[in-house]
Amino acid sequence: MAPNNDIFNPNENLNIPSWITEDYFRDIVAKDVPDMVAIKKFTPTAATRPGENFTSVMIRLHFDLEMKDGSILYKTYIFKTMLESDKGGDMVNQLSLFPKEMEMYSKYLPAFESLYKAAGWEIQLAPKCLLTERKENRINFLFEDLSQKNFKNLERLKGCDMDHMEHVMRKLAEFHAASAVYEEQNGTYPDDFQFGFINVKQSNEMAKLFFDVGTTSYKKAMAQWGLENAEEYIKKFPTFDQYWKCASACINTSSNSFNVLNHGDFWSSNIMFSYLANGCVNETLLVDFQICKWGSPAEDLLFFLTLSPAADIRLKQYDNFIAMYHKRLVECLKVLGYKKPIPTLRSLHQDMYNKNSSFYAFFACTNHLPIILLPSDKDSSMHNFSRNDEVGEQLRMRTYTNPTFIEVIKDVYTFYVQRGLFNFEDYD
Repeated sequence: MAPNNDIFNPNENLNIPSWITEDYFRDIVAKDVPDMVAIKKFTPTAATRPGENFTSVMIRLHFDLEMKDGSILYKTYIFKTMLESDKGGDMVNQLSLFPKEMEMYSKYLPAFESLYKAAGWEIQLAPKCLLTERKENRINFLFEDLSQKNFKNLERLKGCDMDHMEHVMRKLAEFHAASAVYEEQNGTYPDDFQFGFINVKQSNEMAKLFFDVGTTSYKKAMAQWGLENAEEYIKKFPTFDQYWKCASACINTSSNSFNVLNHGDFWSSNIMFSYLANGCVNETLLVDFQICKWGSPAEDLLFFLTLSPAADIRLKQYDNFIAMYHKRLVECLKVLGYKKPIPTLRSLHQDMYNKNSSFYAFFACTNHLPIILLPSDKDSSMHNFSRNDEVGEQLRMRTYTNPTFIEVIKDVYTFYVQRGLFNFEDYD
């Protein structure tokens, strides 16, 4: 690829650490591009827009590489590193997000893809990871830049249409099936993979602070949504004790049920798509494996179906999406030689209603959905959302009363209330 003199930075406000220099990456790039002679130009920029990543620093590294034949090769990579402690890093570190992702890319994802290869299927689940390292109290990753293979994210404000949904449901089933077969053959995953967004084995003090600050704003906003039974919904909004019990329930996995390694943070910005000439989806790959958790596949399904389908099909096709997923899951489990009972569509629906999974619907509605539907905002960050001051309150209220969010949440919240998933008295 020719030199690029027109580099776009999607987030000019991102503070790129000073230690990210061309010298840091010289040997890695030379190994990936053996015919490289020298780095002629190096430019780091943000890799994502504000509001699309909250648990890490994502940087696109732009290189102009002088080659042995005298030509210049333009090449980019994605570099992922940890947040500073005072910018949300402390919360991220409590959940072991980076150590888990390091295991995913160095051990489990290659193993899952090998299972399919041994069965005669060529299935890629994630981008190529060129580097995983622990250095100076940090964990860092270097990935191939999928944009150079014409992969891109879907516009998060629009959501997935039926074509995208069919491909996503298939890819999720492929990932889940391989994780279940791997566990059957190799035993349980490490302890870190028994929890996701909340580690109920640790103190709930930080979670309570975050919940209390956010809940005050959320309930204030609910009164402005135009719900017919707004007062009743606000009254039945969970207390922190109910919320914590709901979150704790999702670690109660039954050995007699069908379980998988959930992606854990499964929504449109963690999925990359490539397209055919006619605009239809060609390939689908998953990214960001920091919150993977062993449990019912209902967890990923509830989360994604709440957050990422397009508004006109989100609820209308809800059960159809589950059927799409189940069909591909059964195909994959059979080809991989899964020996335990294959889950039925009936049992999958039962898991979607099980109170051990409901946290993922509620957390999606209160934490992710309002942020996903907020247009890019330079102030949108984990740190600012949790601030217990006027700056934090203004950001939260701007997010929770965003007309685009209100249009969606009115139907989605009611949908889960009517299905009984938001009956938090069940946890008393």
